[in-house]
Amino acid sequence: MAGKMFTRRRKRIRARSKRRRRVSPWVVWVAGLPTVALLGGLLHLSGHGPFQALIESLEQESELEDELVRLKEQNELLQEDIDTLQRGEFGIEKRARERLGWSRPGEIVVHIPHKQ
Repeated sequence: MAGKMFTRRRKRIRARSKRRRRVSPWVVWVAGLPTVALLGGLLHLSGHGPFQALIESLEQESELEDELVRLKEQNELLQEDIDTLQRGEFGIEKRARERLGWSRPGEIVVHIPHKQ
C-alpha cells in the first residue's frame, strides 16, 4: 500500500511539472524589446553607448576634411609664391621690397600709415 501511494504521488508531481506554462515568445518580445531599447538609450545618454565610437569618428572625419581643404588652399598659395620666386629676379625683388622694406640705393621709401 505504501508503494502505491508513492507512485501516485510521483505521478501527480510529474503531471504538475508537465502542466507548467511555458513563456510565450510574444511575451519575451513584448517585455524584452522595450527593456533593451531603454538600456541602450541610457547607455547612449551616458556616453558609453554602442554607437558612441561611430559618432566620434564621424565628427573627427568632418574636422579632418575641413583641415584638408584649408591645407590645400595654403599649398596653392605657397606654390604661387614658389612660382613667382622661380621666375626670376623680379619676384625676389618684389618680396624683398614688400616684406622686408628694402630699397635700391638712391631710392626713398615712403610708408603710409593704415587708417583706423
